[in-house]
Amino acid sequence: MSDPHTNLPAPVPRVLDVLSRALLTVTTGLMLLIVALLVAQVAARNIWQIGLPRAEEISRLAGVLAVYLTAPVLALRGQHVAVDVFTSAMPRLPRKLCQLLAEVATLAFAALSIWGGWLYLQRAWKFKTPALGLQNIWLFAPVMFAFALLIVITLWRIRELMRDKGTNE
Repeated sequence: MSDPHTNLPAPVPRVLDVLSRALLTVTTGLMLLIVALLVAQVAARNIWQIGLPRAEEISRLAGVLAVYLTAPVLALRGQHVAVDVFTSAMPRLPRKLCQLLAEVATLAFAALSIWGGWLYLQRAWKFKTPALGLQNIWLFAPVMFAFALLIVITLWRIRELMRDKGTNE
């Protein structure tokens, strides 16, 4: 198994490493929950001819949370979606500027997502999901936490890119 920290600009601060491992554990649990609920849904439909709307809603919400809670982990490890076909062939300074631009774009995206989520939740925090009756705030709070953590990680990555005085081309 390869080292998950090979794409990092510097050693990861302990608090970010602990948080990312915790999030990875949570998202793994969410994925296992989705599988268990899907098996239960199929069994209930095929054996007892009944639907499980709560299981459907829980698996949908778990999938959403798994995606958003995984984003900061992947960003920390440098494993988020990135196309570097052209930038990897560039000299060091233009490559670094492109990496910096990508990090700033990630920062802007996360900040705008938090702002948009805040605007949405001002009106819809108390609305409830159909099957569980769960208020929107319980779904969106972890998502907002994930975006806030993504901002912290992106700021750390920007700082490390700015500090990088690498001599390799």
